[in-house]
Amino acid sequence: MASLLVAARTVLVERRSPWEALKARQKRMGVEALANVLTEHEKALFLATNLPYFAVALLFLAQFGSICPTLCSCSSLHTGWITVIGVVSTIFHGTQVQCSCCAQRRKDGEPAADVLGNIVKWVVADVGCAVSYAVFLGACRGLAAALQCSWPLLLLVGSVFMRARGSPRGYAIVHGLWHLASAAVIAWSAIALIVSSAPSL
Repeated sequence: MASLLVAARTVLVERRSPWEALKARQKRMGVEALANVLTEHEKALFLATNLPYFAVALLFLAQFGSICPTLCSCSSLHTGWITVIGVVSTIFHGTQVQCSCCAQRRKDGEPAADVLGNIVKWVVADVGCAVSYAVFLGACRGLAAALQCSWPLLLLVGSVFMRARGSPRGYAIVHGLWHLASAAVIAWSAIALIVSSAPSL
């Protein structure tokens, strides 16, 4: 609500279009804050919180191979999906914080004009991968089990609140914890599905 009020005031006072006002607000609170406040080491640590997704995928590959008794317990499907989640999340956040490996800058060193557009594209991909896999797990395990595993969402919501309130480091810390917690829940849920169809494992 606060963001909407700020955007509305910008439209009325500065006579910008709603899109320009929203874009300016997002630039101040998102791209510029994260890119300018976080150090390169902090950015690297933040990106490293995506590593558990790859660790879970490698664990599945080593422990279960490519067994696929059913769609819900298909280890290859889980391994591939989790790997994609990790890759997309890493690219999205690398673009978001503008670390040296993913920075898009003009020749004068300033951020490129289309950074926000690219961030929007990657956040859509990131959310799409995560939500689709969550729906898949929920459909396979049932509503009760899905609700029991939904507690990491509190960290996700908290990180969004931190960013909206202008706390880049708070956002990075809480969202990093979201990565760790969601990877743990994914591992627990997927292993339960795989083992339930292959008890000999």
